Amino acid sequence: MAKSGGLAEALEWQFRNEVDKQIRKTHESGQTLYHYTSLQSLMGMIETNNLWMSKGNFLNDSSELIYFSNVLKSVVGKMEIQRETELWQLFIRELEGSMKRFLEGIEGSGFEVYIFSLSYSPDSLALWYNYAKGEGYNLGFDAEELLQKASAFPDESDVLHGLVVYDRQEQELILMNFLIETFKRVVQYEPGDIKKALPRHFLSVIATCAIFFKDPAFKSEEEYRIAYKNTSGTMHSAVRFRAQNGVIIPFITVDFEERLPISHITIGPKNNIDIAKRGIEHYLKSKGYNMKSLSINKSVAALRY
Repeated sequence: MAKSGGLAEALEWQFRNEVDKQIRKTHESGQTLYHYTSLQSLMGMIETNNLWMSKGNFLNDSSELIYFSNVLKSVVGKMEIQRETELWQLFIRELEGSMKRFLEGIEGSGFEVYIFSLSYSPDSLALWYNYAKGEGYNLGFDAEELLQKASAFPDESDVLHGLVVYDRQEQELILMNFLIETFKRVVQYEPGDIKKALPRHFLSVIATCAIFFKDPAFKSEEEYRIAYKNTSGTMHSAVRFRAQNGVIIPFITVDFEERLPISHITIGPKNNIDIAKRGIEHYLKSKGYNMKSLSINKSVAALRY
């Protein structure tokens, strides 16, 4: 078997490569990604030239986490049939233990995830309702410029971005591939070294899949996520707080130094179009945005509630 040193590093390197293969990304020139938000958040980002990445809601909201735990249980059940070795049983025990710890005490582990949610959908009724209450704004970002900057902060190796996966069969296949590749790697090491390295590795696998796997019921959102993972517990000094819908939201920022790469703004269907359009135009001009290259329109979604 391999020497004890380096298993954790080998697993980390392998997992990063697998994420690049399994989680689809956008690389198309001229691609636009859309962010639905409130006027308060829009102005906050414009004022500071910062992208606001909110603490991942799956850490506190059980819905996405419960969904992923069911995906994991299904995958483990299918994989246990294939192998009955002692090493495999150790592998599964460590995986299930990591999931239990993730569910019960993620906050105490020092593991944090911050997310900026976007969509390919330029005018989605569901997104207007869920994220802007019909009264907000939809910011269209130049994807290439946005992702290039976001991926460089604060440590490229800890930044993930890609399409959210909604298909259950595809989710299970991605997770199974992650686990199979991990098992292939650990068989070269001693059981003691494996037990020491797997918990942190499985935490990364679980958190990554929890970020990018959502229930098929949300497929219409066509979500694209930028996520920053930190496992060292060193984010405290960078975390800020803002109020939203009566609660306090922790967030971190990505500084664009000059202006955000906004190419389009859509005004929510419940807004007063004339006043809202004049207001946002004057505001953006005052902040140095080129209005000849930035279009402003009203949503055509029929929002009735």
